[in-house]
Amino acid sequence: MKTINRSQLFTASCLALLVTSLSFGIRAGILNKLGVDFGLDKAELGTIAATAFWGFPLAVVLGGLIVDIVGMKKLLLFAFIFHLIGIVLTIFAGKFDNPFWSLFFSTLLIGIANGTVEAACNPLVYGPVPRK
Repeated sequence: MKTINRSQLFTASCLALLVTSLSFGIRAGILNKLGVDFGLDKAELGTIAATAFWGFPLAVVLGGLIVDIVGMKKLLLFAFIFHLIGIVLTIFAGKFDNPFWSLFFSTLLIGIANGTVEAACNPLVYGPVPRK
């Protein structure tokens, strides 16, 4: 049986949560610039920004339901992949015919990634649910 290094687990969780907060902050900070660069109006920018706020709770709920089945490590791996794809879609949004959809899906993936981090890290505070 493996022993869990609680210190490393706590540090990794804190770093993952830091990435979550920074990704929300950075995305909010560049939103107006993205609008100018890609000719998006305020309604389009609002739609793009909103996807993070429904992707996040969706991932928290679904991730919370499956965290005991798939494990925290796999959830954090999924979160990493979602963050990576979201970042790449943002960086290369200008290469697509319609950058709106690239930014829409990249923001959705960032929101899902952030919610997945929360779903994986929050149980660390409370521990596993005892089974009867």
